[in-house]
Parts: sequence; structure tokens; C-alpha cells
Amino acid sequence: MLPFSKIRSILLLIFLVLASEIHSEVWETSVETAFNKAKKEGRPIFIDVYADWCGYCKTLKKEIYPKKEVKQELSKFVLLSLDGDRFPNLKKRYDVTGYPTLLFLDKNGSLTEKIAGMPDHKMVIKTLRSAYSKRDKEVSLLADLEKDPENNLLLLKVGEYYFEAKEYKKAADYFYRSFASEDPRMPENKHKALFNLGLSFSELKNWEKTIKTFSLYLDKFPTGHSKAALYYRGGAYSSLGQKAEAREDLKKALELSSDPEEKKEIQDLLNRL
Repeated sequence: MLPFSKIRSILLLIFLVLASEIHSEVWETSVETAFNKAKKEGRPIFIDVYADWCGYCKTLKKEIYPKKEVKQELSKFVLLSLDGDRFPNLKKRYDVTGYPTLLFLDKNGSLTEKIAGMPDHKMVIKTLRSAYSKRDKEVSLLADLEKDPENNLLLLKVGEYYFEAKEYKKAADYFYRSFASEDPRMPENKHKALFNLGLSFSELKNWEKTIKTFSLYLDKFPTGHSKAALYYRGGAYSSLGQKAEAREDLKKALELSSDPEEKKEIQDLLNRL
């Protein structure tokens, strides 16, 4: 008869194998549930973006994902399956233009890898492994920044990382540091950093700082994203009840816009004033 310690080890091994198999079969269908689960468990996210009419999408689910090696790698991720046509914001955020598209994110929803189109199982395995190695993107970025703390590109990237993770206070801090950095290597980053700083304040609903930041942006970079800057500043004025200033900015943004959907969005905001 086997010693109890041996039996316990065998049972533990069996349990772990079964847990891995069960875990790999859990496909979430809610973005919020999957992202919360990833943060709680500290695991990266794999998103299968499909369409009901897409034949390759069905092949992926029936023939690629069930393969043993693929399942083994998938078990390390929080799995999310989404009909892309029902999630236009997600498609826009991760630039999904066709099906299938496979998205590989870290625990905070920051994109680390992407496959557009139909891959074979070897490509899926390779990309899953690569994405898993980048699962601590935050740690990696901060480690790089520690070596070169005035690097305005790294400061910008850390800000973008936290913005994507919806940690807007942290994002604002790094965008400001990128803008204020005297690093001469990539001066164009000041343009991006200041604009993103304004976006961060807008997300934080700090309307005074939103107005101040976009006013500085329009002054320093008049040939930059002036239409968007006017739109966000106009929205901030509107939120503070400063209707005359809001109308002036939004009318200018409307004149600069050529996109029908964008024009409608600006006009709707004007109509509500």
C-alpha cells in the first residue's frame, strides 16, 4: 500500500491537472466580468473576437482551441469570447477591422499581442506564449523608466498604460512628467503628452484643469489636434455651465470636422446647450 504522503501527492497532481482542464474551458462573455477577474487573479486576458457569419471563427473554436497544446496555453489566461458586431467600442479601442481577431492583453487590459485573420495552431501557441511573457507589462515599463527617469517617451508610454487601465490619476502624473521633461531626444512627445493630460483630466471630470490644459495645448500646438482639443474643452465649459464659451469651442470644432458621425456628435452637444 502506498504511503499517505504519496497518495496525497498523486491526488494533488490529479486535482491540478483537472483544474487546469476545467479552467481552460471557462469562456467569459462579459467584458466587465473578464477584466475584473483578470485584475483580481493577476492573469492576462485572451479575447476571441468573432462574428456569427464568420466561417474561420467557427474553425478556430472547433478545431484550434480544443488542441491539447493550445488548451494548455489558454489555461494561463482569462478567456473572453465576444461577437465583435455587438461591441463597437472594444473594436475601436483595439482597432479590430475584421474577423477573427485575437487580442492578447495584460491584467489591466493593455494590448501586448494581436492576430488579425485566421492563424494555425502553431501561431496561436507561439503568440500565447509571447503574450504570457509580457503579462507584467506595468512592471517592465516601470523597470525601464527607473533606468532612464527623464525619458519622455517612456514617461508617455507609462501614462498611456495607466490611461488604458483607467487609472487616470496615475496617467495624468506621467503625462505631465513627459510634457515637463527636458529630454531632447523626442520633442514631439510633448505634443502627445499634453493632449493626453487633457484627456485624463476630462476622464477625472476635473473640468477646470481640462480647460486649462487644452487651452495651453491650443496655444502651444495650434496645428495639432485642435478639433479634438476644442471639442473636449467645449465639453468641459458645458459641464461648468459656461454656455457661451462652450458654444464658441463646439462651433469651431464643428467647422473643422468632416466626419458625418463626428459632426452629429458635436451638433448633439451644441443642441443640448
